[in-house]
Amino acid sequence: MIQIFHYNRLTETERKRLNSSEGGWDSEPRFARYANITGLAKLPDVAIGLLNREYHLVAVVDSDDLEDGFRYTNHIEADWAKYPASIVTALPGEHRSTSVGDVFTKGGATYVVAGMGFKLLTSEVE
Repeated sequence: MIQIFHYNRLTETERKRLNSSEGGWDSEPRFARYANITGLAKLPDVAIGLLNREYHLVAVVDSDDLEDGFRYTNHIEADWAKYPASIVTALPGEHRSTSVGDVFTKGGATYVVAGMGFKLLTSEVE
């Protein structure tokens, strides 16, 4: 079983602040972390996002293969919430496509979706 956690998108208020004359990616820690997570899957920022509860559980996939978890929760072909519950148990809420910076847990290990493949998040991340 793989649990799928999505990183919270910026709110409309945050997007307006980011794009304001006082904004910018470095204007607030959350903005810089958002860029580092969703664009680069930087592990220290992912760890901070997890500690700050900026991720939420969106699904459980009945497989132990990380590639299956990605394939079943990515919107390339169809809305993944429509898969049979025997494959994907979608939790209530918005079902966006799994992408870079999202987190998978499996067997006590935590993996981050990278630009290509997955990165193992370890306790050594500072």
